Amino acid sequence: CHVEPDFLFAYRCGAGDPSKGDPPNGCHYTGSAVSGMVLIAHPPVDCGGGNAPIDPSTIGKDAPIDLQAASLEMTRDYTSAPIFVRPSSNNGVPPTGHPRAVFDQSDPKAWEILSTWAAIP
Repeated sequence: CHVEPDFLFAYRCGAGDPSKGDPPNGCHYTGSAVSGMVLIAHPPVDCGGGNAPIDPSTIGKDAPIDLQAASLEMTRDYTSAPIFVRPSSNNGVPPTGHPRAVFDQSDPKAWEILSTWAAIP
């Protein structure tokens, strides 16, 4: 209820950001454009601003697939996790590089979401 809407969707990880030179849906929604963390475009899960879906029967099959893909890039030490390190780098050199910086490593929103996620048992 927070990782996908407030991080993946908010930073446009799947769709990309055409205003920053990304082709439409040319980032993580396109498996041929990325080597990891392929995401599926789907309607947002309605959590009503809380921590759990209002109606779990409406989640569908795509949101759990996206969470699993993102989880493979996450670690308990989120400051060294690929989901934090790669998109906050713009050197373009694998394995840590990303085609462009999506957010700054000092971004409080990224810190809050990822640190909270890392603390979940």
